[in-house]
Amino acid sequence: MKSIKQFMLGLVLATCAVFNASATPTYSDLFFVVPEFGPTTTQTWDFGISAPGALAGETFEFDFLFNTPPEPAWFSFVVFPDVAGSIAFTGLDLLAGDLVTPIDALSLSLASELARGAGWITSGTYDLRLAGTFLVDGAGFTGRAVSDIPEPVSLALVALGLAGMVGARRRKAIVDTATEAG
Repeated sequence: MKSIKQFMLGLVLATCAVFNASATPTYSDLFFVVPEFGPTTTQTWDFGISAPGALAGETFEFDFLFNTPPEPAWFSFVVFPDVAGSIAFTGLDLLAGDLVTPIDALSLSLASELARGAGWITSGTYDLRLAGTFLVDGAGFTGRAVSDIPEPVSLALVALGLAGMVGARRRKAIVDTATEAG
């Protein structure tokens, strides 16, 4: 019985959020998301929010800024509530770094509990804007974005590493020769 009440409350709050989308959100902020580089030719960005002070029915609009690789690359993301039924997403936009200009390079998909997108984008700064309603007190959401590092860039990084290894080897050989001569 309790879960039916929670479901109905969530449905009512989500419906109210859709009709009240033009209202100023209770929570809003801007975050610059720092990429993590792994051993493969991808970079990832983990992002999200935790709003322990949020109350059910309050709305949010958060902007997450990403700097993408220096060449055109595949970019994808997925965002979901930390606890099922705790958040209803009502808005999803991909904007230029100016936070105003819409970008249609990605195909975006928005459901009440899931926001995602994927596509080819050029190098630059992009703003992923998420809006919605907290359906329970203290809710939050988690997201992960992934981008392929274009092959020329990864090859340049490998070449730079090899050059560093060769330079270190030469330096060691010069030191060894000077030690033997001295």
